Amino acid sequence: MRNFHRKSFAFVAAGVGAALMAGAVYAQTAAPAPAVAKSQKKGTASVVVLVTNSRAVALTELDATPSGLFIPKAILSNLAPGKKASVRVATDQDCVYDLRGVYADGSITESPSVDLCKDQNVNLVE
Repeated sequence: MRNFHRKSFAFVAAGVGAALMAGAVYAQTAAPAPAVAKSQKKGTASVVVLVTNSRAVALTELDATPSGLFIPKAILSNLAPGKKASVRVATDQDCVYDLRGVYADGSITESPSVDLCKDQNVNLVE
């Protein structure tokens, strides 16, 4: 019985060894994986928008969502009352965005369908 176990073990070990060698040979002769194309950031259209916080409370986050879509992107955060900041917004497909501001006191403002290519100054007011 012991001899049977030794032969079984030797057979299994030989099978595993052969499988490992076959995998190594395949890895060396397999066609290389296609290279992943890097996205070209050059030529990406964008616009610089000046955001002014004219409210009495700090802006915690300003989101911009292409009009008609539901994919908000935070474009600015932590803007104190009375302060201004410039932000770059990608305008690959369209310049019309829905803007949503969230403030330190929990209030929210929404400005739908803002054409950031025409209105490059956003004034957040009460």
